[in-house]
Amino acid sequence: MPIYHFFNETVEQRVNSRTVGRGVKLQASYAKLALSQRIIMPFLLVFFSIMVLLIISFAFWFSHKMEQQITSSVEKTASIVLQELYREKQHLSSWVQLMADRDDVRLALKQANTLALIKLFVPQKTTLELDFLKIVNQNGRVLLDLGQRQLGNSTLEDKRSFSQALSGLYLSDVVNFSTKEGQTQSVLVGLAPVKSKEEVIGAIEIGILIKQELFQHLETTNSEHIVGFNIDKTAISDNEDLICVYASTLPAACETHWQLPPAFRPPQRLIIAGEDYLAKRVTVSGLSNSYLTIVLLKSLFTLNNTLQFLWLGLWSFFVLSALITIFVGRNIARKISDPVLAIAKFAQKVTMESNFDLRSPVMTHDEVGILATSLNSLISRIAEYTQLLQLARQTLERRVQERTQQLLQKNQELNQAYEQLSQALNELQQTQAQLIQTEKMSSLGNMVAGVAHEINNPINFVYGNLTYAKQYTEELLKILFFYQREYPQPSAVIQNQLSEIDIDFISEDLPKLMSSMQMGAQRVHDIVLSLRNFSRLDEAEMKAVNIHEGIDSTLLILNHRTKEKIKVIKEYGNLPLVECYPAQLNQVFMNILSNAIDALEERMGNRKSAIVKETLPTPTIRIYTEIIFAASGKDSVPCVCIRITDNGCGIQSNFKDKIFEPFFTTKTVGKGTGLGLWICYQIIQKHQGKIEVNSNPVQGTTFLITLPLSQL
Repeated sequence: MPIYHFFNETVEQRVNSRTVGRGVKLQASYAKLALSQRIIMPFLLVFFSIMVLLIISFAFWFSHKMEQQITSSVEKTASIVLQELYREKQHLSSWVQLMADRDDVRLALKQANTLALIKLFVPQKTTLELDFLKIVNQNGRVLLDLGQRQLGNSTLEDKRSFSQALSGLYLSDVVNFSTKEGQTQSVLVGLAPVKSKEEVIGAIEIGILIKQELFQHLETTNSEHIVGFNIDKTAISDNEDLICVYASTLPAACETHWQLPPAFRPPQRLIIAGEDYLAKRVTVSGLSNSYLTIVLLKSLFTLNNTLQFLWLGLWSFFVLSALITIFVGRNIARKISDPVLAIAKFAQKVTMESNFDLRSPVMTHDEVGILATSLNSLISRIAEYTQLLQLARQTLERRVQERTQQLLQKNQELNQAYEQLSQALNELQQTQAQLIQTEKMSSLGNMVAGVAHEINNPINFVYGNLTYAKQYTEELLKILFFYQREYPQPSAVIQNQLSEIDIDFISEDLPKLMSSMQMGAQRVHDIVLSLRNFSRLDEAEMKAVNIHEGIDSTLLILNHRTKEKIKVIKEYGNLPLVECYPAQLNQVFMNILSNAIDALEERMGNRKSAIVKETLPTPTIRIYTEIIFAASGKDSVPCVCIRITDNGCGIQSNFKDKIFEPFFTTKTVGKGTGLGLWICYQIIQKHQGKIEVNSNPVQGTTFLITLPLSQL
């Protein structure tokens, strides 16, 4: 391979070629295996795949179930811990409220008698096993501070809690105290104001330390541990590595750094001192900028050992099953393949020697015996068919020559029939097109008549009631005017309502609104009348009608295409009634006027510059009618002449002789079917009339329609 061609190949092409090459080599290697091996190999692959899939699925399902049980246990224990902490806060709040409501406490606090306070509260502190008790007066001065020895050099951050208690609130909170060494610990406190005749004269605070002994009485298993943290809301984020600050049932959690799990999330795995734990974080918020964080740790040592033994047992079972399957499958495959190989060698011998007198021995009556019997029968039939084949070849050659002569003769007959069918097909297409167009116009007439009929009744109802509505409205406004004149000072409620609805504007605008509605109803009434005139379903038979009504109805239907851009000039003569098929004549007017509008729109679309737009005349359609006398044999017959002229793009001279032919159109694909003018020509011929066209690209196009006043 040239060096430049190698570098032009993409990496994907080279990878695909290598993959295809490996696949071909694998197929070649599989084909070289013995038949017994090729038989057993797919079954072994399927068996091993299913076994591996089942083992892995079972192991993952089992481990998932165990993790779910452990997670549920952690969630349950975490909720119990949180409930115990809240119960402890409520307990403190209840006791401190009882202390604050005692009369002797109020008296000692009023007198600022510290000795009396000591006699009252030292037994209470010992009985309730409180870690500290503090009493302040209404100015915030500490009158009594009974704390543990370890709190002697500590600073308790309870100023905000005391300020709220002195304001009259009963509360329980989580506060911090800091030692001089920089250590921080949380305390559960309960505070209550001491009131005398609804006046706060002081406050009492009691509390217990969050320590290891508080967690030990909770119902947890040997593998569950509780760790307490105190975190400043404004200083520490969830992503920092923290150590146990003050309380833990797991010593290793206080000696190593580990990441705090996120709050309000499911339990997560953590590694502490090289051991896996499932951790769940719960918080107890305080009123200060700190809150108590409790982390429940569940050891996963038992789970990991169980999973290791599970995987070991499953893979041992897989290996043992694989060895048994290979041994049993190999024996079964050999029993199947050996007789088949013997028959295959015999068939190869018959093929190579072309000796169809040989027969395979039948040793058994099972499928292999049936195969040997079938092979012997096949060899006998091949011998017979070989002889018959020679005779059939000779007979076939003779018949081919005879069939060739017959086919040539049939081909000539088919060509003649094809020409006849083509002519009949053209005639059928013309008839079908006319029927389709007629059916379309009939359907359009039905639809227009139906719409006009459905609209006519409600619009007559609206139009007939508008006069009464206008009269009633004027009378109501007149009565309102008299009320305003007779009662110029209405109540405040009525005055506010009149200001909101703007009664002066309504009085002025409502008559205008009724007049506009009356004009709109009249307009709809006129449109419905025009639609009924256009459909003419009640005049499907030949009848004397006013031609001008049909033209006006057609123009009204096409009004959306002509208004604001095409000028329509009607020069009607004084015509009598004309005997005709009204719906068919309306179709003629519709097709000719639609073509005129298309020509004008095409001419307007071809304006390229502002100068050309100014020089071109205004798009105009002129409709002229009059009475003429046309010669009919020796007599002259009165006829109606209808001339429709437009100043559009016109018709090229080489197309004038073809415009009345079916399926001929000068429009682009999808805009015209080539049937409109052809149908017009057929309808005019049916009325014993005549249609002519005069056109040039400069002046536009004129269609001249001549119809007799009466049909003979």
